[in-house]
Amino acid sequence: MPADLAPLDDPTYQPQHPPVNGQIPDVITKWGPRSQVRWFQRFRTELGPRRDWELFYCHSEYHRGLCCTSCEDEGYEGVRGCGDYCCCRDGRLARD
Repeated sequence: MPADLAPLDDPTYQPQHPPVNGQIPDVITKWGPRSQVRWFQRFRTELGPRRDWELFYCHSEYHRGLCCTSCEDEGYEGVRGCGDYCCCRDGRLARD
């Protein structure tokens, strides 16, 4: 594994906290934003439906919860959302 690769980014790494029956382990809420985003990227296809996405940094380290539909649309077009500035939920953007 390269020195600059986080464990969750390494496909050979076996995480200690995978989803359990499609649910997010409680310990994930205690992790920092970057680790949570990596966890969700790794396990996105193994998660069941939820209503409490706002508890987690699912898509971006700059806001909790899911990204707006604009970012999702960009993702479908092959552009990864949440780039330099994310979306309407990114707290770094000036609000009018």
